Amino acid sequence: MSGKTGKTTQKEIARIAGVSQTTVSLVLNDRDGTNVRIPEATRERVRRAIEQTTYVADPAARRLAGLDNKILGVFTYESALTAESMDFYGPLLNGIERAAEQHDCDLLFFTSSPVENGSRRLFHRNTRLRLADGCILLGQHMDGEELARLVSEGFPFVAVGRRDEAEGVPYVGIDYRALTRELIAKAAERGHTTAVYVHGDRDTPSSRDRLAEIEAAGESGSLSFLSLPDVGGDLAATARAIVESGATLVVAEDAFAAEDLALALERLGISLPGDISLAALGEVQSHTVGGLRLSGFHTPRQRIAFEALSLLRELISAEPEDAATIDRQRLLNGSLELGETLVARRADA
Repeated sequence: MSGKTGKTTQKEIARIAGVSQTTVSLVLNDRDGTNVRIPEATRERVRRAIEQTTYVADPAARRLAGLDNKILGVFTYESALTAESMDFYGPLLNGIERAAEQHDCDLLFFTSSPVENGSRRLFHRNTRLRLADGCILLGQHMDGEELARLVSEGFPFVAVGRRDEAEGVPYVGIDYRALTRELIAKAAERGHTTAVYVHGDRDTPSSRDRLAEIEAAGESGSLSFLSLPDVGGDLAATARAIVESGATLVVAEDAFAAEDLALALERLGISLPGDISLAALGEVQSHTVGGLRLSGFHTPRQRIAFEALSLLRELISAEPEDAATIDRQRLLNGSLELGETLVARRADA
């Protein structure tokens, strides 16, 4: 990719192709090739020049130049196909695959950019982004500068999950604020008045959404969240601090953190959920604690990915006058999964 942040102009395309700017304009606007004044060899030079520049990022230009090849890219900022990551990425990749089949598209999985320090660079010299008509982005952490560059260049893309690292990023995600608010309300209904929130990551949009609702609950008095001392990630020390706090509910950022906390609490002789209830602010299907179904959320990740790819096709195929009317930032509803680890607070607790 060029290091420039703006779109390449028709004037630059003309210079590269060795033709006039008028010729470039005629090629772009001659959809069916009926303008006999333009030799096929000239058309081909213009098309190749477009392919060599960021002008290819403009979906209208791609279509008009006959470059919409129905190949959609998939880029993951983290490794997606390891045994550890498939719990998160598996449903998303399944949803993308189903949507691609429906839209009669092929998928191109960008893997040539190496994972360095836990993350890939989208604009790495090896990434063949230009081969695709557009791209789906996956990852818990995304690079704000790269997102801003994609937006400024007009390259069609959609992120899976809400993003706020740059303005104007198209995305499809889950409304975690609404789900967190609902779980807090259910806990309050069951008699819980004090809780602790255990989390390790405040640096993603979804993490900030969860934390915002936790803070709002404390301010409103619906459920008081107690502060824990900073123990540097020591799980055993965290469990001891939870017990000493007197909280009747532990809310973890995700199901895996909840399972780890449950084990640490049980080692201290704490009965779950008899002594302390437990819930996670993430997907909990198939997650159990001591044989009990974990309370938390169901997030339709296959549907999210399906909708993301469908939105990408909309952005690629939309006429310029219609593109501005497309809803580019969509939050889908999840559902609350009240398992057996969130119980009513005992009267004598």
